[in-house]
Amino acid sequence: MKNLNDFQEEIYKCSRCGLCQTVCPVYKVTLNECSVSRTKFNMLNGILKGDLTLNKKILEYMDLCLGCNACKEFCPSNIDAREIFTAVKAQYYRYKHIPFTNSYSFFKMLLITAGAALIVYRSLKLDIITNKLFYGINNFLLKRILLFNTLAKKLLPNHTKKTAAHSQKTKKAVFFKGCFNNYINNDSANAVKKILENTDIEVIEKPFECCGISLLSSGLEKEFLKIAKHNLSLIPQDCDYILTDCASCSYVLKSYEKYVPSDITSKVVSILDLIKDKKISVVKEKIKITAHKPCHDDFDFITLLKNIENAEYIEAENFDKCCGFSGKFALTHQNISREISKRKAKDILQTGAGFVLTNCPACKLGLNQGLIELNARKPVVMNVAEFIAKYCEVK
Repeated sequence: MKNLNDFQEEIYKCSRCGLCQTVCPVYKVTLNECSVSRTKFNMLNGILKGDLTLNKKILEYMDLCLGCNACKEFCPSNIDAREIFTAVKAQYYRYKHIPFTNSYSFFKMLLITAGAALIVYRSLKLDIITNKLFYGINNFLLKRILLFNTLAKKLLPNHTKKTAAHSQKTKKAVFFKGCFNNYINNDSANAVKKILENTDIEVIEKPFECCGISLLSSGLEKEFLKIAKHNLSLIPQDCDYILTDCASCSYVLKSYEKYVPSDITSKVVSILDLIKDKKISVVKEKIKITAHKPCHDDFDFITLLKNIENAEYIEAENFDKCCGFSGKFALTHQNISREISKRKAKDILQTGAGFVLTNCPACKLGLNQGLIELNARKPVVMNVAEFIAKYCEVK
């Protein structure tokens, strides 16, 4: 992973024009200039000149960022702030003790605990009970419970239908399920299997770990490299696709080659990419849908949605702007995250759609967080694959 010195030219290129300020979702909520890339570049410039030292306070400012990279898209110099901040955090932790609460072991422990709790939660039907009791009450703790409920809700049964015989399968797709499918809710994994059951693609599962996005964005270099090497070791050389249903997983898998010698990038595909040329149609009454495009998404699934027959696509204002969740940020900066999500939800409600579709589990949480803040029970938030598997026919 690079050091701060590797980005001297990019940091010096910053003209401090302030265009990044106009698009930064954190600044729009906080009006804190330290959340803006140009101010952080001023700090990093001070470190490069020797006027400042890389300390915990500066690290906190680097963390005051959703990693949405909206600033890069708007920057006249096309500076990749997300990559720079990640490198700075990695440089800091090379010489510091990493708290256990920042480690992958702690993150995995939380996932396993949450998964076990959700099994009990569903069996006792607590999600149904709390939804009836707590909706509309303006209390932070109760709203957190309602958000937890969205993880518990099962939209699709476990996929048990036998697929076509392997002899009829001419291509192999290694399915990278990701954390949510593995530990929290496997609705999206079931959707992927259902969509591909009658195709010529054989879906193969391996014991992958998390893609490592939280480790990468936190600058935890050693742990990220360990995860990346483990995942890469499980990918067969003869596979045709490395299949994902999550924009963040896809982004990180394609990023592996920056840190570990590999040649998998061209094989990483979204489930939506495999069905983009299929005829997809809603099988019952006409449905109104809208969408949220995740920050890490590089597949144009909006065009796919517009082509779904018997579905009316209504574009939400700021549909491609950050939902405010972004994993760890939603925990360390809860009030900022909730406000960004709420603003996002207001734009979605203006569409009058019955479903809001995305392709990132963290974004599902962000969208649900915003709707809960507004006491809105609809629209229903779903992964695109879940929606297609539940309501559509694919030919």
